Amino acid sequence: MTSTSLKAFLAALLLTSIVLLPAQTARKPGFAPPPENTGAIIGKLEEGMRLAALKGAAGWWVENLDEGFTDTDFQGKVSNKAETIELQRSSALIYDTVNLSERTLHVFNGDTAIVTGKMTAAWTYRGQNVSGDFQITRVWVKHGLEWKLAAQQATRIAP
Repeated sequence: MTSTSLKAFLAALLLTSIVLLPAQTARKPGFAPPPENTGAIIGKLEEGMRLAALKGAAGWWVENLDEGFTDTDFQGKVSNKAETIELQRSSALIYDTVNLSERTLHVFNGDTAIVTGKMTAAWTYRGQNVSGDFQITRVWVKHGLEWKLAAQQATRIAP
């Protein structure tokens, strides 16, 4: 191979690698923008959870909790999926009102969403009034085409 042929070959190789590099970079996780409807989907799930709590419809939790779900309540008690579903099926927990406000949604890599906000709720647990204002955090994860609630946490806001 002559010097000119070698230079031409190296230039072609360099040009090919420059053209292919952006295509490889675009496929890396985290670089794809989240679907535009993620906010609407998560908003609908959040509203469904609110309505299910008010109606005492435990089926919502059966359908929408991730297998590894954890709940940390305002007293610091941690519950798993089975315990949460059992509580929702029981008559120990009764919601009169649940209102969410100041919600923000952050989506990561198109398959993880974190919702933060304020919840004002009037409810009783085993006959005791535990109503108040709470700061909430929820983590949603996407499995295939479905979003599941992976974790939630509530902290009572001091009056």
